[in-house]
Amino acid sequence: MRPTPRLWFLQEVFKMSKRYTHILVPLDGSELAELALEDAFSLAELNQAEVTLLRVIPPMDEVIIAGEHTIVLDEQREIKQEQAEVYLASVCQRKECRNLKMQTVIEFGPVGETIIDYAREHPIDLIVMATHGRSGLSRWFMGSVADKVVHGANQPVLLIRAHS
Repeated sequence: MRPTPRLWFLQEVFKMSKRYTHILVPLDGSELAELALEDAFSLAELNQAEVTLLRVIPPMDEVIIAGEHTIVLDEQREIKQEQAEVYLASVCQRKECRNLKMQTVIEFGPVGETIIDYAREHPIDLIVMATHGRSGLSRWFMGSVADKVVHGANQPVLLIRAHS
């Protein structure tokens, strides 16, 4: 069976590059972020690398008023953590993950900086993440986690661009 063009490309990149042993994939729960999974899993399989799925929960307000209920920071944090655990566990249950060595991590903090810090503090060789591919004014307004990671990380970053 012939590999898909994308897999063929990844195999060629693998032949030309160093061997990766630990790949970090930041996920925020969105379909966009999950676009990075296919390539990350393919590279992990080619390299027999470990994959860490990282979910960063951004800073929250001290108190959220939801109707008649007030949710304090600790409760909010706990809820977000539980949601992240369920989400990451569901990603790990996918058939593409069956033969991969995987771990999941949940961190709290500013997203871009937390990804960079995690990669610096752990034996990560490659970061694989998706991006909107925005430029110009929309990028300036929205900021870009991918841009922060590309410019701040010591490791190579493979960006998977969303289909327009």
